Amino acid sequence: MVMKSSSNLGTDQDNKTEITMSSRKPKANAARKAELAAKELVAEKLPDEVEASVDVNTDPVAEAAATVTTDDYAELLADGRECIDAIDEQILELVARRIEVAGELLSAKHTRGIDTRDKPRQNAIYERLIALSADFTERGVHLSKHQIRDLFSSLIRLGLDNHRQNIINRRRR
Repeated sequence: MVMKSSSNLGTDQDNKTEITMSSRKPKANAARKAELAAKELVAEKLPDEVEASVDVNTDPVAEAAATVTTDDYAELLADGRECIDAIDEQILELVARRIEVAGELLSAKHTRGIDTRDKPRQNAIYERLIALSADFTERGVHLSKHQIRDLFSSLIRLGLDNHRQNIINRRRR
């Protein structure tokens, strides 16, 4: 899965994931793409006659789980787990890239003597992401304000910790 927008900030070594910051709203929603890929995997497992009878208002994943044989179910689990593993790898790459970009910003602040903690910016991040998460509810993904705040405060803390460690490492040289 490749996420793109008009201006590129960086690309990983394998060129698997292109990370950009040209707009505040990403053009491609990675989670939505992953969900669609999982549903496509399920659709491939359904016999044609069952696939044709699936109600568009039902969950195709649940429908597939109810109709597949034991062998198909094992294959469905393996395919789903493979999809999750791929998503986990993408998440890890994105976290690393976020830490790199945050490190660049933190270094610039540090060089200028500006406090690296910016509570108003952190709160703006939380509020923006909480608002975005409302769209997930329609897909059956329920993330509370607290869960989003915990997740992203951890990411922010990772960036700060990494920046501090880089400063320590530079001083040791």
